[in-house]
Parts: sequence; C-alpha cells; structure tokens
Amino acid sequence: MILPNISEFIKKYVTNRKISFFHDDILNNKIELNNEIEAKSILVIGGAGTIGSSFIKAALRYNPSELIVVDTNENGLTELTRTLRSDSNIRVPLNYLTYPMSFSSDVFYKMLKTHGKFDIIANFAALHMQYWQNINSPQVLVLEEMLCLMPKIEKRGVCSPIFIRLKKKMKKTR
Repeated sequence: MILPNISEFIKKYVTNRKISFFHDDILNNKIELNNEIEAKSILVIGGAGTIGSSFIKAALRYNPSELIVVDTNENGLTELTRTLRSDSNIRVPLNYLTYPMSFSSDVFYKMLKTHGKFDIIANFAALHMQYWQNINSPQVLVLEEMLCLMPKIEKRGVCSPIFIRLKKKMKKTR
C-alpha cells in the first residue's frame, strides 16, 4: 500500500491552498530567522503535540546545532523521531534527544541543570481543561509557570524563552 504525501494531501483536501498563510512572513524574515536559529541549541517542551512538532519541523529548516524535546507522551516522541528521521528534507541535528517526562518534575530540572545553556526554549505543553476549571484565572497559571521556570532558565543563560500556554479539552471516558 502506497501512502500519499501527507503535506500534499493536506494542501489539496484539508486547507485547499497551495501555500501557507505564513509563507510571505517567513520569506520576508528568512535572514533574521536564520540568524536567530542557526547553530543554536533548542529545548522544546511539549514537542510531541501538533503545535510543538510543527514548530520543530519549521525550526529545523534553519539548522540548529542541538534539539532537545521534552513531552509526557513517550509514543508521541517516538512518532516525532520517526517522522523527522524519515523525511529527507529535514536535517536532524547530531545532538537530538527526547525525554519522556513532565517539565514540572524534578528530573526535568536535573536535566536543565546538567545540560547547560539553551539558546531557545519553546513551551508548547498543553494544560488540560479539567485543571483550568478548578482555578479562578488562567492567567495565574501562566504567571506561576513563568515565575517558577524563569529563575531556572535565567541561571542557565537562556537568551530566547518562548512561552505558549495551550488548553486542551479532554474527553471523558468510562
């Protein structure tokens, strides 16, 4: 069985457009993107999800020196690795590591401490809807995360942290 090229399938049957909405922005900022990403180390938290993995694929076009991906979904990390390594148009850095763990765990902070400096940290970890419903303000979670994580990041000398908080509705199953 021959599977279609997923990118071509999406362009033809899902989005009904040949080029991305971001095409012109990316083209107009190619030099700046290259200067910001090329030969830099990147840590992606929540990288096995849809948005995180899309960010990774986009960032790899600019040849970072290192990519570390953290996600609680071990199967998602495996699929991400298969996808990246099987696509001849993607250059995966020699220093590519995946860690199946939570970014709020002690193990994560140990990795952060022992790794050394990251030039870019992108956080795409989703917070499930059940937790949002139990708090007065979602902004509190974002501030709490940034206040908790920023001192650890600053100690490591990170120059470009990116914080994106997503919320995801979970289906109830019984």
